[in-house]
Amino acid sequence: MRYRDTGVDVTRGDAIKEKLARAVASTWTDAVVPLPGGFAGVMRWPAAAALVAATMDGVGTKLHLAQQAGRLADAAADLVYHGANDLLVHGARPLVMLDYIAQSRLAPDVVLPVVEGLSRACREVGAALIGGETAEMPDTYLPEVVDVAGCMIGTGDPATLFDGRAVRPGDVLIGLASRGLHTNGFSLARGVLKRSGRALTDALPGGPGVTLADALLAPHRWYGPALWTAIEERRVHALAHITGGGIAGNLVRVLPEGCAARIDARAWPLPRLDAWLIEAGGIPIEDARTAFNLGIGMIAVCAASETAALVRMAEASGDRALVIGAVTAGERSVQWNDAG
Repeated sequence: MRYRDTGVDVTRGDAIKEKLARAVASTWTDAVVPLPGGFAGVMRWPAAAALVAATMDGVGTKLHLAQQAGRLADAAADLVYHGANDLLVHGARPLVMLDYIAQSRLAPDVVLPVVEGLSRACREVGAALIGGETAEMPDTYLPEVVDVAGCMIGTGDPATLFDGRAVRPGDVLIGLASRGLHTNGFSLARGVLKRSGRALTDALPGGPGVTLADALLAPHRWYGPALWTAIEERRVHALAHITGGGIAGNLVRVLPEGCAARIDARAWPLPRLDAWLIEAGGIPIEDARTAFNLGIGMIAVCAASETAALVRMAEASGDRALVIGAVTAGERSVQWNDAG
């Protein structure tokens, strides 16, 4: 037997990797040390940075819809924004990205858009894509399916490290709007789409001009431009990136003992997509609040006196921000207030 007889064609895989080089190199700064044929990516670490932050995630089942709609590059970019936001909540700046792309049989028309999307987003957030893994595993992955994951590494200053300890009763919760589901809740969303019998090209119910593909594949928002100044000026006490687990599941992670958060469910309108998914899928509101971000992609916790300034900074960068609740004294938890 030969290797390619088992479904793995090394020569073909190497040819695909060569085509990725230009997109990857476009993310490099002068800090990257080129190592032709290297086994790892190497770069000069910022000497002033005292802390290193790292996070890892995957695009998840959003990739299935992205492939159907021909928008793989956008879904891959979402992975970069997701990782960069995870660093942002601790006051760290993105520096390096490593990716993992796998299929049963590597297909250039799949892998190339993925790397182009990763590269585009890395340039936007200021991270260098310096390495990764492209795997061909016919016994592990279904034909035509692609899996994309990545590790984001960044640097932070101890003076701007956020860990929630500064949060106090009386603080205000400012919600920054999401562009859609971001990268979470897609197993449930895809189930609703299938049950509804609708196609991605169909219009999103509730109004004209937006297809289900547009709504479901809206890009993950990068909140750095909205929050960097506030972070550097110490205007925020904590940040919570709203990913898997929803608003409550992520906000509670930055609450210290003795602090509870109250979310005003009527402080912002439920996005059309979420409303349709809940109705079409008969989803209990408790499940929706766990699976989806419900229109809020990031929460900033700040002193009441900083509220106006933070809202103004966020809106100046093009983000929509509004007060969605407050921190109170009590057992560490997050409660929803549906009464308004």
